[in-house]
Amino acid sequence: MPIGEIVDPTKDSVNRLWRLFLRIGVPILGVILVVVVVVGVTLHSYRNTKAGILKLTHIILKTEQSRVSQEVLTYLSPATTSSKLVVDMLGHIPSEYGTGMFYTYAMSSLRQTKQLQSFYLADEKGNFTMIERVVDKPNEVRIVTLKPDQNGGQFQEDLSTFDGKKLGTKMKPANAYDPRLRSWYEQAMQTGKLTWSPPSLMPSKKGLIITASIPYKDRDGKKGVFAVSISLQQLTTFLSSLNISKHAQAIIVDRQKNIIASPELLLQFGDNEWTPETNKIDPNFSPVVARAYDQFLVNGIGIRSFKVDKATLEEKRNKKGIPLSQESDVGTYISITSQLPEYVQRWVVLIVIPESDFSSFAVTGGKQNLLFSLLLVALAAAMAGVLIYQGHRMDHLGQRFKYLKNIAERENNAIEMIASKPEVFDPNNEALSLTEGFCSLVSAERVSIWHISDDQKTLICNDLYDKKDGNHAEGAQYSIQEIPDFFKAITENEILEIDDAVNDSRIAQFYRLFMRSSETKSALITPVLGRDGTIGAVIIEDTPYLHNIRHISKIFAGLVAMRFVAAAVQFSADNHIVSSDEQHPVTATTHLTENIQDNLSTLTREQKAAFLVKPGSTRYNDVQFDALDQDEQQGIYPSVAVMNIAFSGYLTSDIAMTAKLVTPIKDLVIVLQDIAKKYGLFYVKIMGGHLVAVAGCTKEPDVTAPIRLAHAALDMRAACLEMISGIGTESNFGIGIDVGPAIGSWFGKDPKVFNLWGPTIGMSALMANMATDGGAVQVTQSAYNDLKNDFLFRPRGTFFIPKVGISHTFILAGRR
Repeated sequence: MPIGEIVDPTKDSVNRLWRLFLRIGVPILGVILVVVVVVGVTLHSYRNTKAGILKLTHIILKTEQSRVSQEVLTYLSPATTSSKLVVDMLGHIPSEYGTGMFYTYAMSSLRQTKQLQSFYLADEKGNFTMIERVVDKPNEVRIVTLKPDQNGGQFQEDLSTFDGKKLGTKMKPANAYDPRLRSWYEQAMQTGKLTWSPPSLMPSKKGLIITASIPYKDRDGKKGVFAVSISLQQLTTFLSSLNISKHAQAIIVDRQKNIIASPELLLQFGDNEWTPETNKIDPNFSPVVARAYDQFLVNGIGIRSFKVDKATLEEKRNKKGIPLSQESDVGTYISITSQLPEYVQRWVVLIVIPESDFSSFAVTGGKQNLLFSLLLVALAAAMAGVLIYQGHRMDHLGQRFKYLKNIAERENNAIEMIASKPEVFDPNNEALSLTEGFCSLVSAERVSIWHISDDQKTLICNDLYDKKDGNHAEGAQYSIQEIPDFFKAITENEILEIDDAVNDSRIAQFYRLFMRSSETKSALITPVLGRDGTIGAVIIEDTPYLHNIRHISKIFAGLVAMRFVAAAVQFSADNHIVSSDEQHPVTATTHLTENIQDNLSTLTREQKAAFLVKPGSTRYNDVQFDALDQDEQQGIYPSVAVMNIAFSGYLTSDIAMTAKLVTPIKDLVIVLQDIAKKYGLFYVKIMGGHLVAVAGCTKEPDVTAPIRLAHAALDMRAACLEMISGIGTESNFGIGIDVGPAIGSWFGKDPKVFNLWGPTIGMSALMANMATDGGAVQVTQSAYNDLKNDFLFRPRGTFFIPKVGISHTFILAGRR
């Protein structure tokens, strides 16, 4: 044998590489997997730790915020307290004692309260007295009195100690000084209440003051203004002393971004050029504080987090051409804002803290924990790699075996369910047990059975079972114009496995109308096949076995097809059996109309009135809801339910064809008449191409009237769909319902005729005329509000009603 034909089986490169992968690759992958797990656990622990720290930080900061706000209120409260006290005293003493009382109170207050700077007293005649603390000499006070005269007046300035010892007196020209023209005087007189003036620089340039002024009237009717000024220097010093964190910033601002107090103000008190207008929050130099203030304007008071990124700072730097912010400003910040009460002009206490001040040690600890964890798991991961692979492989095989076993059990259950319930083949029995059992069998959220109408224009729901609610529903219908793509898809006789109904063009329209309300996403759609093609569909929503139950769904689709065929055969037989005596066809509605007399010759004069159901002549469950007295029943009924069925397409230019339609239409009207009696409707009558049914003609609103009328509407729609399809014309119909007030009364003498009119009658006709496509039941907003708890709806849209405006309409889809 030639050497070239000898094959060495040990040199199989595929098997060698596979063994190499099992021996080396798998352990390495196991190590990587363990490392990823450890990293994930460490990161999770770090995030939880950081979140806990930040949560605790928020609690601490909230406490600190309350403390700062309370300190500020305590600092400013002497002004409000003294203002109210002095005004009360001035209002109860004669004018001649006012100055002495003012002097006594001011001196006492300046001795006791360090933040009080000065007191003012001015009356409506221009008299003015000021008592203020000497900034550089804490034991001295200055008393300034204005004495008006024709030459502009003079100031008398007296210096004294707090003990009352006079140190000197001097006179200065007042230069026509008028306290009544000062802002603190004018604002107090205009508002009539305590008013705060903006911060201003003290004459000594040693700090800022704010002034609170309030008007008063003494016992003699003399008006004036009392004012007190508070130094902000100690408040600024308090903010500077806060030790919340290393980089925390605290300021007090007003709604115009004026800085009332901040640590930086201590550096500006000696600047002669300082003005309130220049002392505002500047985003160019303080981007963090400006951003925190903007957060307050947008979100209000509270604790907020925000980020300052480098790109924003560079953009500002490029626009202004000056160095605006340092890179240390970049990062995440926590802002705390609280608003002071109205009597301090809604000032805002703003504290800004870098998040890193609290979370930096969590970052360091997290890194160390990560390194130690990786070191500890490295050896264990290398040794356990192969075992992990083998265990994973066995788990996979076991799950696969379990899954196949589960599928086999479900197949057996499907066959057993069919074999144990032969009544599911009977079309006269409802499909409730069928859909409920099938839903449980495939673990779906919803299962529904649909059939296509004989004219191939409407898809109608026979039964819908929802596992979440445990309820059944029926009667929902959609025309081919609403879901053309879905009609096309199911008539191609192929099973549709749809994972994402939202984005699948074949079912997207159906999803929006039917599935979206239940929030289901996937669907298995199995066509129900008849002799001439698709006659319906079985729809399974949100089953975990979407791609593995095609054969089971085919079994149930075949069972549904047998039910549909049996129903069609029964209907055909009922409509083609001819009576031997009368030689007239017996219709499918014979069992409903066998006791109804339709011979005009046997009717009395009163029975020949225009009503199919005489007003107030029916009962529902042995209850007489509406009863008429032909002599007294008239007036306004507050809540009448009106149904209007609009028929179209029955009259043609061919008289012979039109004549042939009379008999089936008469049969249909008899069925509708019997349905109205079944639900105890008030009256039914025909008006041209419309059939009008009414319930609820009572002086007090009848809550059952809309419900009984809606049940009758669904039964009448089913009867019309069944009987009109056999006429063989392009005839169609629509049903409209409205609930509202109406006026009713008897008219005529012999016989009397009851008539009802009002906007509710016209609105129901409008709803019917707008719903003639596919025999839909369209209701108004008021009817929907009365029926939504007992029936299923889908929105139809909006339309404009003159003198009313935009109104919403809904399609009655079925019973709950």
